[in-house]
Amino acid sequence: MSRHVTIRLDEEFHDRLTARAAALGTTVTALITEVTERELDGDRAQFLIGIDEFADHWDYFQSRFGT
Repeated sequence: MSRHVTIRLDEEFHDRLTARAAALGTTVTALITEVTERELDGDRAQFLIGIDEFADHWDYFQSRFGT
């Protein structure tokens, strides 16, 4: 079952959202759903934490393994 959700967006943001959806060949609803699902994905969150940790240690990797 799906639910209907209403949100308020200012006009400029809505225009940008509509343009992005059109450029991707999708709908505003599908774009919002995709981005929200991605944001709530636990595996994605863990991946981003790993990326942050790697970035924190980038100098070590550079000195140890070069460019």
